[in-house]
Amino acid sequence: MPGHGRATAAVREAVAGAARRVGLDRRDTVLMALSGGPDSVALTYALTELRRHLRFRLVLAHFNHRARAEADREEEFVRTLAANLGLDLVVSRAANLDAHGPNFEERARLARHDFLQRAADDAQADLVALAHHADDQAETVLMRLLRGSGAHGLAAMAERGPGKLWRPLLSVSRPAITGYLRAIAAPFIEDASNRSPRHLRNRLRRDLLPLLERDYAPGLTRRLVELAAEMRAVDDYLRQAARVELERRLHARRLDLRGFAQLPAALGGAVLREFIRIELPDLRAVTRDHVAAAMRICTGRQPSALIALPGGRQLRRDYDYALIEPQSRSCRTSGFAVALNLDGPTRVLAAHCTFEARQLSASFWPHALQVGPMEALFDLASLRPPLIVRSAGPGDRLELLGLKGSRKLHDLFVDRKVPRMQRITWPVVAMDDKIVWVPGVARSRFALVSAATARVAHVRAFMPDHG
Repeated sequence: MPGHGRATAAVREAVAGAARRVGLDRRDTVLMALSGGPDSVALTYALTELRRHLRFRLVLAHFNHRARAEADREEEFVRTLAANLGLDLVVSRAANLDAHGPNFEERARLARHDFLQRAADDAQADLVALAHHADDQAETVLMRLLRGSGAHGLAAMAERGPGKLWRPLLSVSRPAITGYLRAIAAPFIEDASNRSPRHLRNRLRRDLLPLLERDYAPGLTRRLVELAAEMRAVDDYLRQAARVELERRLHARRLDLRGFAQLPAALGGAVLREFIRIELPDLRAVTRDHVAAAMRICTGRQPSALIALPGGRQLRRDYDYALIEPQSRSCRTSGFAVALNLDGPTRVLAAHCTFEARQLSASFWPHALQVGPMEALFDLASLRPPLIVRSAGPGDRLELLGLKGSRKLHDLFVDRKVPRMQRITWPVVAMDDKIVWVPGVARSRFALVSAATARVAHVRAFMPDHG
């Protein structure tokens, strides 16, 4: 059929083009991550065809999560396929992956990644081939857009990297891949979990993207892929400029902040991302809020401040320098600044307190929520994230709820009889250098919930060290 012919050509040309771009030849070894699903099976066959011309070594690798009833059947299918194609196969079985435990998807991803690294080392592989395709790329961009990612996140997946990872099908659509499989009559296994509405990606794939394509933006998938390519080019350029600037400013693992505030904001943020990458090579858990909070303390007026980072690290400013170090609880005499998560917990180690936030419809307020002195409600539409939980600074003032003008925070502490030593670590919630809430002390008149409010952020502070 003509459609199958076009699909076959699309897959073959994409893989051949990707091979040319990485300079694949007979001296190389490619480790192919094969799950048994349609995408990885299609790439396996395409690489097998290409191997006849380029003569590179191809090794298959399969990770059995042992988390579903079908897992052993998938492993058997992969073993049969490898034998039929005459290819070496490496198989590993997960030991302790509880599919019903928390964060299973992330734990499974990390276990699979560790296995592929070991398999690549054992096989002395030059490349590790993954079967991500254009629809995967579009879904990733949309997911990150919904989560508030910046240019770096919207760049999504690269054809090459990080490390040895290689994605030859990144320009090929899902229909082209299924058409190729039909044309070559290749069997594959369908993963039932890909249909589960429990996972956000599945809901985007089955519900949201088709709805947007059909009713609002025909061709959206293609445009999301193009956006990812454009953002990757921007991100690559910015990262290169940031590395040059970082090299100039980095002295004994400390970042020189003299003149840092005069850098363009985009370059400054990129420098901080590269600085954080020194201690946290995997930036998946580093959000825009982390980078924005780091920018605030590195360009602000407080000479001493810190923010918590993922992985038990913190970025601390000490006058003209910033450094990344293990998180510590011995920060009572120094300032702090931590980005407030508006949909989950935020630990502020320097203040020995925790914030819990959730987002809900305004229809739940005020009847279902009794707001106490350690809680605050915000109109989400009036917020400009990130909100920062920071230490009190000299000259801080609050535009109080129900009053005109503003009052000094120092005076409010005195009025509420907050002990002087507790004021050092009493958390202050601010946005754009404007204080919006001091838990247990005062609420500003900013971002109040009104009859026009659609969505509410409900934030609660837990401060055991402050009574």
